[in-house]
Amino acid sequence: MQITSLCVRAQKMLTTPLHLKCAGVVALLITLLAGTPAHAAATFKTNMIQFDPWTRLVAGSDGSQTEGIIVDLLNEFERRSGYKTERTMVPYARVEQNLQQGSTDFSLMAWGEARAKYAERGSCLVPLSFGVRARKTFDIPDYDALYKIRIGTPRGLKIDPRYDADTVMNKQLVLDYTTGVMMAGLGRDVDAVAGSLSTINYLIEQNQMQDKFDQTLVLNTTHLAVAFSRKSPLFAKRHLVNAVFDAMAQDGTARAIYEKWLGLQSHQLTAEAAAPSCQPAK
Repeated sequence: MQITSLCVRAQKMLTTPLHLKCAGVVALLITLLAGTPAHAAATFKTNMIQFDPWTRLVAGSDGSQTEGIIVDLLNEFERRSGYKTERTMVPYARVEQNLQQGSTDFSLMAWGEARAKYAERGSCLVPLSFGVRARKTFDIPDYDALYKIRIGTPRGLKIDPRYDADTVMNKQLVLDYTTGVMMAGLGRDVDAVAGSLSTINYLIEQNQMQDKFDQTLVLNTTHLAVAFSRKSPLFAKRHLVNAVFDAMAQDGTARAIYEKWLGLQSHQLTAEAAAPSCQPAK
C-alpha cells in the first residue's frame, strides 16, 4: 500500500469514535508490519555436508537432530537475519548435484573454481587447507611421492585441480573421512588420506590414532564459502545472504565456530592463516 493512502486512512481515524479508532490503528499497524523485510523474508533451501564434525546426527536423538560446524553457522545466520533455512543432511556428492540442478539455493562448502559453472561464490568464512596425510613410514615430500602410495579419497570430494584430474594416482574411493582415516590408521588397503587437513587431523585425534600418522603434504588452500546455485529461484537474493555471512566472518564468529569443533590441533597448518584473500563475487 502506498504512503499517501495510509495517510488518508490515518486522517479519517481522527474523526471516528474511540472504539473504531483503536480497531483502525491495529489494522493500520498490521498493514505496515506486513510490508517489513521480516515478513517478506524467504526460506532458503540448503544442504549440509554429512561429514563429522561439519554435520552429524546428535547422539541418542531420533535421527532428526543435527549438530556441527555447518549447523552452528546456519543457526547464527537465521538469528542475525530473520531468514529461515530448510536443511537436509546429504553426502558430499549430493551437495554438488543439488546445486547444479537448483534444487537447493545455497550450501556452505570448500570453494573450488570447478563449481563456478553452476554456483556463484559468495562470502568466505574461514580458510581451509587440503592435501594428504600419510601413515607413518610413508614419505611424501612432494606430489610425485604420492604415486607410490594408496590414498583414501572421499567419494565426490574436490581436493585440488591437479589431484582431481589425475587418472594415474592410486585413489581408493572411500565413503567418508572417517572411513579413510580408520583404514589408513589400521593399515588396511590405504596408506594415506586426502581432503580437508583440519578434518582429517580432527578425526585422527578423535580415534586416538596420532601415533599412526606422520607426514602431511599441502596441495591447495581455499575457503569455506557460500556457494549459491545459479539455477536457484532465489538467486537474486544472494547478496542479502552474503551480507549476513560477511559480518560473521569479519567479527570472528565464523572462525570461533570453526575452532569450537576442530580446535587448534597440534597438526593444524599455519598455511590456513595465510590463505589468499577471498572476496565475495559481485
